[in-house]
Amino acid sequence: MLGAGPACPGIAQIMAVAGHRVTLCTPSETLEAAREAVDGGRFGLLAAADAGRISSDERHRALERLHFSAEPGAAPAADLAVVSDPGGPETLVPLLVEVEGQLATGAVLAVDSPGEPLASLSGGLRRPERLVGWHWGWPAQLNKLAEIVAGAGTAESAVEIVVRVARRAGKNPVVIADAPESWGYVTNRVWSALGGEAARIVAEGVAGPEEVDRLLIDGFGWPAGPFGRGSEAR
Repeated sequence: MLGAGPACPGIAQIMAVAGHRVTLCTPSETLEAAREAVDGGRFGLLAAADAGRISSDERHRALERLHFSAEPGAAPAADLAVVSDPGGPETLVPLLVEVEGQLATGAVLAVDSPGEPLASLSGGLRRPERLVGWHWGWPAQLNKLAEIVAGAGTAESAVEIVVRVARRAGKNPVVIADAPESWGYVTNRVWSALGGEAARIVAEGVAGPEEVDRLLIDGFGWPAGPFGRGSEAR
């Protein structure tokens, strides 16, 4: 697990609970905050144990499987590297190239991006067929979302590995095709369209944000509307 994205601690936590040995590599300035979030955060291991989602023993075993490092190359023997970063291609591409250079030939490189097409992220990779998109929901510890993005040249075996790992982590993996000309995946493209229409409704004076949210919650059984979710929608 590598990156500076806000989802990194949650992803590392979930993978450790699922039984994987995990090294979370994040910049030194965010390392301590990530360490604290994994166990003591709002959705951390301690909160999960207190809520009965995991046992006390599971919490301790997960902590034993977790390691933290400020060095990107701290886990060269990894079978799967998950990179999560909120930046665009200018940030992600060099990061992916750096990580790939430290992995074994058969390792899978999964990227959790805000919605960048795989085609725009694979430039410079020596093994682009091992790159798979893995879009996580928020918060990663609770959300079942697992949008698995396969590019035109992505190896089927790489996709199968990510699907298997996602399912073991308690997610509901759904494989979708990469859309090289479109930003976003299924969830954030639909959410973006919904948010845009909701904003137009408010701008036209048809209804206020609270009324829009209430109607959508009651009408479709959603836990929240577009205004209530705010920046938590990914």
